[in-house]
Amino acid sequence: MIPDQKPVWERKHAAHEHENLRHLPSPLAELIEPKLPPHSNILELGCGVGRDAVFFTSKGHDVIATDSSETVIKQDQEHFPDTGVEFGVLDMREPLPYKSETFDVIYSNLALHYYSHKQTREIVEEIAGKLKSNGLLVFACKSVDDFHHGNGMEVEKNIFVSKSGHVRHLFSITYTKQLLEGLYDIDLLDVIEEEYNGKKSNLVRCIASKTDQNRSKL
Repeated sequence: MIPDQKPVWERKHAAHEHENLRHLPSPLAELIEPKLPPHSNILELGCGVGRDAVFFTSKGHDVIATDSSETVIKQDQEHFPDTGVEFGVLDMREPLPYKSETFDVIYSNLALHYYSHKQTREIVEEIAGKLKSNGLLVFACKSVDDFHHGNGMEVEKNIFVSKSGHVRHLFSITYTKQLLEGLYDIDLLDVIEEEYNGKKSNLVRCIASKTDQNRSKL
């Protein structure tokens, strides 16, 4: 069984574990922003301390930044009251409360890797329905090559639950291709080593566009 991660992240954010990242955009955000059309309409899933949302708005984009943690959303609203970011609580396992084909970009840095395969596939399907034609799904997840592989009980293939209840669904290149099949055309898919919160991590990065075939179904 995969435990709900909301209580885990409520504790982490209450303890300000990621506060040192708040004013530093992630490498993924810096990579993708120059590729975006001006004034893109962006939905961020799992915004955490708000760093990428604020970075995107500073470049002229319109951003709705969401997270399942009420604690971190309240912190973000207090830290960034005048940035233009619309912060809100949202559980990505639930249907996204937006009209079809609303967003140019749906972005998630290190937030899609906490769910079962079934839930993850449902999330990427839901995302496709909210993207405009030519819209982009951009995400990074921990890789099967990461040091967390094998840390805890394996409850599904490459999904581990630590003793503290922290879930890590580790992605591979092959798995990512299978996950997005029929929904997206992959523009970039690679594995990199990146420092995150003081530790070296191996990440799968993906930029994918909504497929013509999928547009015809939505």
